[in-house]
Amino acid sequence: MTASASADFLLEIGVEELPSTYVPPALAALEKGIAQELSDLRLGFGAVRSYATPRRLAVHVTGVALRQPDVDEEVTGPSVKAAYDAEGKPTPALQGFARGKGIDLGAVRRVSTDKGEYVAATVRVLGKSASDVLPGVIERRLAALPFPKTMRWSREAPAFRFARPVRWLVALLGDEVVPARAVGLTAGRETRGHRFLAPGATAVERPDRYAATLERAKVVVDVEARLRALLEGARRAATEGGGKLVEDGELAAINNFLVEKPVAVLGRFDASFLDLPREVIVTAMREHQRYFAVEDAGGKLLPCFVAILNGCEKNLAGIVRGNERVLRARLDDARFYWNADLERAPGDRVEDLAGITWLEGMGTMRDKARRVEGLAGWLSSQWAPASEKAARRAALLMKTDLLGEMIGSGKEYASLEGLMGSYYAQRHGEDAAVVAAIREHVLPRYADDPLPASDAGAVLSVADRLDAVAGIFVAGKVPTGSEDPYGVRRAANGIVRLVLTQERSLDLAEASRRAVAGYGRSDAETALSALGEFWRARVEQALADRGVAYDEAATVLDSALGAADPLDAWRRAQALRSHRKETSFLTLVIGYKRVANILRAETDAPAVPPDTSWKHPAEEALARALAQARERATPLYDRHDYPGVLDVLLGMREAIDAFFTDVLINDPKDPSGRLRRLGLLSEVRALFARGFDLSKIVVEG
Repeated sequence: MTASASADFLLEIGVEELPSTYVPPALAALEKGIAQELSDLRLGFGAVRSYATPRRLAVHVTGVALRQPDVDEEVTGPSVKAAYDAEGKPTPALQGFARGKGIDLGAVRRVSTDKGEYVAATVRVLGKSASDVLPGVIERRLAALPFPKTMRWSREAPAFRFARPVRWLVALLGDEVVPARAVGLTAGRETRGHRFLAPGATAVERPDRYAATLERAKVVVDVEARLRALLEGARRAATEGGGKLVEDGELAAINNFLVEKPVAVLGRFDASFLDLPREVIVTAMREHQRYFAVEDAGGKLLPCFVAILNGCEKNLAGIVRGNERVLRARLDDARFYWNADLERAPGDRVEDLAGITWLEGMGTMRDKARRVEGLAGWLSSQWAPASEKAARRAALLMKTDLLGEMIGSGKEYASLEGLMGSYYAQRHGEDAAVVAAIREHVLPRYADDPLPASDAGAVLSVADRLDAVAGIFVAGKVPTGSEDPYGVRRAANGIVRLVLTQERSLDLAEASRRAVAGYGRSDAETALSALGEFWRARVEQALADRGVAYDEAATVLDSALGAADPLDAWRRAQALRSHRKETSFLTLVIGYKRVANILRAETDAPAVPPDTSWKHPAEEALARALAQARERATPLYDRHDYPGVLDVLLGMREAIDAFFTDVLINDPKDPSGRLRRLGLLSEVRALFARGFDLSKIVVEG
């Protein structure tokens, strides 16, 4: 066996059925972990490919070296003082080091380190065979797989935890079994076929025959191939129903990890249920049953659905009838909820919101509606005064669907909050703008969710989130680290995304003050202080998501304007990025850094305009350039013309450079002028730092 010899490696972890959402992250971690382990162990390898079904996680690695290469390692021993006695003879410590490393004392040399002088040697480490090191890799990777919840079940390995019981292990290196043992199981070459269609064990001869072996055992182990087969079958079934499949990538992915051999079947339901809102019908099919909806060419739902079965080929008619009965029961429930909720107008339910606690100790949903109404009025005046009436009305009605049977029935229809409220409002004659705002106030629910399309909807979306963020901070439930049980960061990110995407200016400091004031608490200042830091972090993240470099973000966020208005910060960052490409801008940054560094070290620099009795031409030139720049930049700052501001600041570059070239701050011939010169620099810094703290720009070298 030579170091250049190689073979394919296969690891399969056979389990009881995993929840569909557990599989993708675990599979990604397994693939990445195996590759990292092989690299760390100096085992060369080729391509890494992963496979998965609900009952298995597998990785196939091509061209794994059969042996580690021999390597020379530098090893450090005891300090020289400990290695040699007063006469310079080796001590037991040095002799033990040499013996342990298998080297002669003559191979030891002295090296200097940060901690002093030590002895060291070059040691030849012989490579191990892949068969010797792979069992450890397998054991470690099993233990490291991430799952939301895990269990213990093995008497042989009582401390081991996994998402579901592990039932078998396949570990092959070429055509040989890797002698691995984990979870009380010994690895072999026998996998398991489809639980119902081919339930027995079947042997895998070699890693490159793994997928074909399972295909004969009625298992489509290739994730992408199984998904293609699933969608092709679902689309054919929808065509049989006279329509087309309502495409749903997330639902397809869920179904893909619920089955090992997808079979799509068409089912039907009574057309009378089509009187229900489309979203209710689709949700009833999707949430628990994982059915796909079917629509006609015009996008109207048809009274049929597509179910994905796990390879069932017998009694399909009976299985379809069973699925139809289950769906009918769910749609009957939905019809009951719908009819019950329509009996009362949303406006008649507002006072009933007093019976729902929003957050313990922070009032009811009725209180929240009033607070949001006030915030909506203020935001409307800022963004779209014509929308104020609709936004205020919608603020009172937006949470009334929580009182209904549909949303209150449990998790199945909880995702329809806001949407159901808009249907109820529409049925009871509310204005179209109010209906739209109720429907849109929950948007965006996550990063890629659509934003509100109407002004009133945008106002309500932001007002609701502002109130929630402020209330949670007032309650002292500030998110820390990775813990955010109330979704505060998600709510805040939604606000920042909305104002940036729709280009709406929002003074976060004023908005926070108004939102906190709505709770009427005496400790509001503490919450406002924490909110300032919180909003800065949210805006910084939003800028990073838009490609703004970290030092550019710091430059705009650490200025006087800071992160108070996310849109304004974004515009300053854009202007900064554009000007940063100019060679002259680098010179300006270096000059400004000198200004900032000098003032940072001075505790007695005046905060008032400096004395104008200049003693040096370079001082007078800088003062004149400052006055001209301030006169030009001030109106540009006021109308947010930041490219223009930076052009003006660039015009000061030569005056700043000449000042530092020709003027000595602590001039012994003019000691009384020190504060005058510091004051001049302080005024220069103030003009720049209104919008840009250029000292934060990183300059290479």
